[in-house]
Amino acid sequence: MKNIAFPHLRLPIAALLLALAACDFGSEPDPDPPRPAAITISPESATLSALGETATFTARITDQHGADFSGTATWSTTDATVFAVSSQGVVTANGNGSGTLTATFQSLSATASVVVEQVPAAIGVSPESATLSSLGESATFTATITDANGAEVSSAATWSSSDPAVFTAGADGVATAVGNGSGTLTASLDALAATASVLVEQTPAALTTISGDAQEGLTGDPLAEPLVVRVDDAGGSPVEGVAVTFTPAEAHGSADPATAETDTEGLAQTTWTLGADAGSHTLTTSLDDGTSTQFTASAQPRDPAGSAVYEVVFEAMWSDSTHPNSGFPGVPHFSPLIGAVHSDQVTFWELGDTASPGMEDMAEKGGMMVLAAEITAEIPDNALAVVTADGLRSPGSRTIERVVVHPDYPLVTLVTMLGPSPDWFAGIASQSLLDDAGEWIAELRIVLYPLDAGTDSGTEYTSANEDTSPKQPIRSAKGEYPFSEEPVGTFVFTRIDGSGGS
Repeated sequence: MKNIAFPHLRLPIAALLLALAACDFGSEPDPDPPRPAAITISPESATLSALGETATFTARITDQHGADFSGTATWSTTDATVFAVSSQGVVTANGNGSGTLTATFQSLSATASVVVEQVPAAIGVSPESATLSSLGESATFTATITDANGAEVSSAATWSSSDPAVFTAGADGVATAVGNGSGTLTASLDALAATASVLVEQTPAALTTISGDAQEGLTGDPLAEPLVVRVDDAGGSPVEGVAVTFTPAEAHGSADPATAETDTEGLAQTTWTLGADAGSHTLTTSLDDGTSTQFTASAQPRDPAGSAVYEVVFEAMWSDSTHPNSGFPGVPHFSPLIGAVHSDQVTFWELGDTASPGMEDMAEKGGMMVLAAEITAEIPDNALAVVTADGLRSPGSRTIERVVVHPDYPLVTLVTMLGPSPDWFAGIASQSLLDDAGEWIAELRIVLYPLDAGTDSGTEYTSANEDTSPKQPIRSAKGEYPFSEEPVGTFVFTRIDGSGGS
C-alpha cells in the first residue's frame, strides 16, 4: 500500500501536540480565601473579690477551616457599674454584682460571665479609744471593713465587750458605761477582728445635801444627826471614793472627820460639833474641783440662868373625816415645821398682816430656807434660835424634843403648810410661854385651825397657782370651804427641865 503524505498538515498538528503536552490534567482548583467564621472568649468566667481587681480575657477568631484568623475584637460590658473592660480585654471590678462581657468581631460575638463579690480582708475600729465620765454615758464606735484593695465592704460587724460590768456593747457599736474600770471593745466579722479601748472613770459633777441640815443644838455640843452629802456624776449616778471636806466657818465649831471619802452609794458624812457662841452656824462641804454646798445649824445657849426647856408635840388631826368636803387630797400632809424663839421686838407673822416672802414660800411650797433666813437675820438681837422639825402625814404626830426659851426671848412662832393647798397653813405667832405672873408655864395646849396666807387665790386643795395681787391679809379659814369648823391639829408645850419658877 502506498503511503499518502499530507505535507500541508504537519505544522498545525505539531503545535496542537505541544499545547496538549503543556496541560496538567491531575491538579486541584484554587480554595476559597479565608474568612472569619467563629469567635470564642477565654476564660469563660471570672469572679473578682476586690474593687479594682482585674482579670484579662482573650478573644480567638477562627476562619471557616478552624484556623486562627487575624483580627481585633471589640470588648463591651453589660453593666459598667459592676465592671469596666478595656480594648485589650482587661476587666476591672467597679462594684458588687454580675454582668456579661462581650467580644465582637464583625458579625461574630462571644460572651463570658463576670461576678464582682467583695471579700472582707481587713477591719478597723474608730475611734481607737474613749473615756466615759459618768455611768450611762455612751460613745459610738464605727467599724470599717475593707477588701484586699482597701475598698470599703458593706458588711456589718458584731460588737462585744470584754467586761460587761464596765461597759456594754450595742449592736450598733455604742459602748455604754456601767461601772468604773477599763475594757476592750471588739468588732468582728468571720475571722477578722479589731479592737478599741474603753475607760469608765466617773467624774464628780454634783454635791447634794442629803440630811443633817438646819438642825438645832447646844453650843459646844455635837449635833444629834450626822451631816450627810452625796456626790453624783453628770448622769446622776453616785460616785465612790471621792474626798469630801467639811469646813465649819470661823468659830462655828469643828467637824469629825474633817475629810471623808464617799461610799458605794456616793455618801460621805461627818459629825458637827457647834461652836461656843449661840446663833446661826454654817459649815461648808467641798470637793477638790471647788464644788460645794452649805449646812446651817442653830446653836442654842446652854440653858442660861432663868431659861426653860420645853418639849413640843404637834398632833395633826386634818383628815377627810374632820373636813369631809369634796376634793379632799389623797395624801394629806404637813410640811416641815419652822419657827423661832424670839422677843417681843420682832414678829414673823400676825393675823391681819400681809405675809413676808418667807411666810409666802412656806404657805405655798412648804419651803423653809427663806423664812429661816428672815429669822436668822434677827439673831441675836431679837431672836434666840430657829426651830425646825420634819413634816408628817396627817393624821399623825411629830415631837420637837428641845426648845429653849429665855426671859429675854419668851415667845415662840411655829408654822407648817397644809399640803397640798394653794396657801393654807397652821401655826402660832408670838406665843408667850410666860404666864401673867412672869412664871414659865408648865404645860400649854394650843388648838390649831386652818389659816389663809392671802398670797394665792386658789379655792381647791389642788388648784393651779394663781397669785393674789395685791396680797391679802393673813386670816382664819375656819369654817370656810373646803374646811369645817374642826381643828387641823394641836401644839402641846411641856416643860421638861424640871425647874420651877422663872
